[in-house]
Amino acid sequence: MMTKHTLRRLPLLTEINIFIFTLTFAILHVILQPTGLEPIVASLCVGNLFGLFLPYLSTICAFVHIFIKPCLEYCLYIGAYESIVLKYRYAWIIFVLLFNIAVALTDTSQRAVEGADYRYNRRRFLDNAAAKFWNSFEDYLATTVVPWTENASLDPKRQYIFACHPHGIHCTPLGQFHCKGTPFDKRFPGICDNKLSGIAASIVFKLPGVREFFLSLNYIDASRQVVENALDANRSLFICTGSGEESLLTKRGEDILVLSRRRGFVRMALMYGCDIVPIFGVGNSDLFATYSWGMGVRMWMQKKLHISIPFFHGRYLSPLPYKVPIKILVGEPLRVPAPKVRGERPDDALVDSYLNKYIERVKDMHKQHTTNRKLTIR
Repeated sequence: MMTKHTLRRLPLLTEINIFIFTLTFAILHVILQPTGLEPIVASLCVGNLFGLFLPYLSTICAFVHIFIKPCLEYCLYIGAYESIVLKYRYAWIIFVLLFNIAVALTDTSQRAVEGADYRYNRRRFLDNAAAKFWNSFEDYLATTVVPWTENASLDPKRQYIFACHPHGIHCTPLGQFHCKGTPFDKRFPGICDNKLSGIAASIVFKLPGVREFFLSLNYIDASRQVVENALDANRSLFICTGSGEESLLTKRGEDILVLSRRRGFVRMALMYGCDIVPIFGVGNSDLFATYSWGMGVRMWMQKKLHISIPFFHGRYLSPLPYKVPIKILVGEPLRVPAPKVRGERPDDALVDSYLNKYIERVKDMHKQHTTNRKLTIR
């Protein structure tokens, strides 16, 4: 049964933006679902994730044209819409953009741990329709979940860190933990709606449009203090351990993981006694064609500025992912010893030992479920 939580407070503008997004994608669901085009459009939106501000502006423009125009002309005079709105349309657009940027730069909602849960209520029509729109992405990729054994189960009462690989251009395995109704949730009920938070880079919460997408889901900031607060509050976490560096290294036909130096998630698991569950999305690296132009500069930007700029395209040179079936491998949880003092930093040798054990599990999982596919771990 779903645990009741009070959702974290968000700025009023962010709440309004989330409603606009919800309305937009609910309308798309109603229009596109009967045509069979919904999975394609949802996949296009996922591929163009960092351009979500465009449908936001489009919805505002449509709302103004449909509702504000008759109100202005009824209350003021005929032609008021053209002389007030259209004449200064660029000024209005710039104002909305700057206002959103100001809120994004000053808001700290992503650091709030309590109530960092999925905001859509499936019992409300708009929320349910918008959720169905996004979930249709799974149909486009024919996503399946493959557990470590046929009768595998995960105890919802335990605390987990779900480590997802590979990042790809977009880490689609993370989507399994966003809400109820995903293939993972159907296979392992009781996990996705039980104090579960995703970890996202701080930069995504500073991008208008993108931040609303992540805040409408169950994501929190990736800073160490926020992660420790989440674990201390007995929340489970899901994270893409390779982050932006792994995204830049994405190459079709090969799985490249940045993992051998990523001790942080193992250290956190040892500090709080969390089981580490390896999650591997076979096919995630093949969704987009990538290019290595200017890799040196882009890698420097990622390491120094924490900004990743991959060069990629999907089908028809667009953000639409190639239609590659995704197989989500769920590995057996790696149990770690309970800490003597919860939250106490473990010995580095112990961290390295469990990181090596984890890497071996990932290698075994990949070897067992792939054929003639290279795995590179950096």
